[in-house]
Amino acid sequence: MMPAHKNSHAQFSEFSGEKLVQRYESAVNPVVEVSINKGKYVLNSASVNFSYGLMHEVFRSYFRQDPPGLLPDDKVLILGFGGGTIAVILLEELGLKCSITGVELDAAVIKAACDHFNIQRLQKLQILQMDAMDFVNACNEKFKLIIVDIYVDNALPPQFEEESFFRRLSNCLEPGGKIVFNKFADSNAKLSEAVAIEMLFKTHFDDVKTFRIPVNKKAPNIMIVGQG
Repeated sequence: MMPAHKNSHAQFSEFSGEKLVQRYESAVNPVVEVSINKGKYVLNSASVNFSYGLMHEVFRSYFRQDPPGLLPDDKVLILGFGGGTIAVILLEELGLKCSITGVELDAAVIKAACDHFNIQRLQKLQILQMDAMDFVNACNEKFKLIIVDIYVDNALPPQFEEESFFRRLSNCLEPGGKIVFNKFADSNAKLSEAVAIEMLFKTHFDDVKTFRIPVNKKAPNIMIVGQG
């Protein structure tokens, strides 16, 4: 997630300098809106960019440093699908032929992704509107790549930082597969939380690595990566 400067005028985007296109009512996030930034559509919540803005650059930067190396028969799971920025990078920008399952709790986010970003154009993509924890608890599939990018506005729900979540998630990963956890670290406390997540990764996954993605130098994204 990437921070924004709030705009107090309701008819404008929550992000200063952006033109509001449409705002959606959400039962999950305080705000879900589509805006125009530098001529491009972006998907935001109240204080962070969800998709196609700075977060797009974050994941582009990460995949340049750690290429996914997926084959056509490989399956990808995205927990916290958002507007589909990760799927677009994998399928269109990197030209991969893998299949993707996206899990997104917020129906307003999915609607915005369909209304303004035509996410349904992507082949081999399935979007499920449900809680990520429920999906993981019921999961009977194995995935080659799992990406965890779960946020409500700028907050990572604490249940997704607990040992029990990583234990269950490890059962969804193929042998030799990769899991990537995006931790937005805009404070010393969140940097400490990222270190704690890294320690949990070392309990459940192999070859654990951490990538600091400084698209926003004052509030970097920490990508914690492990192998199955």
